[in-house]
Amino acid sequence: MRKCIMLFVIAILSCSLFGQENKKQIPINVSYFGETLIHPGFEISYENDFHKWFNFTLSVGTYIHQRHHTGLFFNGEINWRYTFPIGYSIELGVGLGYLHTWQNGGETYTVDGDGNVKTKTVIGRPSFMPTIKLGLLGWDLRKKTNIPMRLNIDVIAFGELPYNNYFMPHFALKAGATYYFDVPSGGN
Repeated sequence: MRKCIMLFVIAILSCSLFGQENKKQIPINVSYFGETLIHPGFEISYENDFHKWFNFTLSVGTYIHQRHHTGLFFNGEINWRYTFPIGYSIELGVGLGYLHTWQNGGETYTVDGDGNVKTKTVIGRPSFMPTIKLGLLGWDLRKKTNIPMRLNIDVIAFGELPYNNYFMPHFALKAGATYYFDVPSGGN
């Protein structure tokens, strides 16, 4: 787990290489991530603008589907966001990530060739996680106030690939806030 967190921090720091030279804020988003709306989780992400209306987002998150599975994911997305002068914004994004799920509740068993039932050690299920994001409710408070924050409610469609040799679709509601931390500019 420590290695995963360290890789995430390194990825966030390296993203500044792709940013604009005059960038003076670091946007960090913290969100409720509800898989199928009611299975609670959270997500924390970092975004970096690389073109007028485009940004790249790196995120890590988790959710708990009670009595079924727990998911931990790392994801990268490219997003298009248009913010109207009043602060309202719409957003579309596509991404690819890694999802690891663990079974909740009970033991897993296997049957060997002789018909003997044994307890099986389960290390979880690794999967690719393609995502599509639709953000129709965004509000950038920086447009009309001095509050360095953006609020968002997004609908996320993501998948587990492979899932028993198939593709397992999931849906999630993401509701959160992005805070724009000021970074001291050097040399000016």
